[in-house]
Amino acid sequence: MSSTQPRYPTSLRVAFVPGEGAPSARATNISAGGMFVHTERKLSRGALLSVALELPDGPAPVQAKVIHDVAPARRRTSPDEHGVGVQFVGTDDAFRDRLERYIESLLARSKVPVRVLLIARDLLHEKGWTQLTARDPAGSYCLTGALSKAAGGDRDAYRAALQSMGPRLSVPACAFGGFNCHCAVLSWNDREGRTKNEVIAKLDEVISEALDAGASA
Repeated sequence: MSSTQPRYPTSLRVAFVPGEGAPSARATNISAGGMFVHTERKLSRGALLSVALELPDGPAPVQAKVIHDVAPARRRTSPDEHGVGVQFVGTDDAFRDRLERYIESLLARSKVPVRVLLIARDLLHEKGWTQLTARDPAGSYCLTGALSKAAGGDRDAYRAALQSMGPRLSVPACAFGGFNCHCAVLSWNDREGRTKNEVIAKLDEVISEALDAGASA
């Protein structure tokens, strides 16, 4: 999957073609360019696959290439389960349109600015994380810096992102601006002992909760 495309948490069945009696696989995150699939199949990096992705409007056949794998020992779930990241290849307009509509439906059902949170998460993954400054000379972002960059100058989107994060951080709201102010997120980000993994995990938590709430709405 392209590292520049936001990844959206999901849960979609993936069928291999031909199935050959293989156990069901499931996509657990997806982007316009690919997806991560939990599967018990042992798939080699570079392998080309024919799969059918079960979108809400029906199966969507697509070719995919394995670009990375996660060994069972590194997984927190069943030790027998194997995960692979795949990139969509040779897609046509019909598939791209259906996938875009599905992703847009995830975002439309959420009251949280999921796209801003996703871009911020990917910025922290790719550029690095820091404390005590919005962005350090090496290019790393603090959480508020990443949210601001992801909002792209849209102050309402930035404030909405702060509001979606603040109540989940177990820190007091700003006495003047509440959770619409960046004070709560700043103090949580800058706390001694905080780690990059904790910050990204909190973003993932808020994103997943928002998408789950949208799906059940």
